[in-house]
Amino acid sequence: MNAPFRDAHVGFGAIHRRVIFFGLVALFVLQTGMTWTLSTDVDDPDAHFSTAAYRGRALYQAFNCTACHQLYGLGGYMGPDLTNVTSDPDKGRAFAKGLILHGTTRMPALGLTDTQADDIVAYLEAVAATGTYPVRSLDLTPWGTYTQMTHAQE
Repeated sequence: MNAPFRDAHVGFGAIHRRVIFFGLVALFVLQTGMTWTLSTDVDDPDAHFSTAAYRGRALYQAFNCTACHQLYGLGGYMGPDLTNVTSDPDKGRAFAKGLILHGTTRMPALGLTDTQADDIVAYLEAVAATGTYPVRSLDLTPWGTYTQMTHAQE
């Protein structure tokens, strides 16, 4: 058989399927690029870690706070979720610092200095500026990311 005869049975259907396949691949690449670039920008300057927040993160890890506490629902379950403890109107920075310094019946006083407690609070404030947890309502964009979240009010 000659080559033109073999290609003749491919027909319009195979070419059509290839065009659709490569079109879908191109759309997938476009959506992935838009999601990666448009949804990873942080508009809130408080969400950027300061030097104190970096020191606070190191202390949070060194004292293994994740063994008891959670951030965004991930971590231990003995203590409360700390994602929005500093941005909660009923709690705030002073509440968080007081608990860090003095502990509670279930949380030990870790013997931290005022500066170390301020660093951990700076870390918790940076975490709180990145979003809310638990999420009850999302304002979704067409590419599957959100523009605003509503924190659960209890």
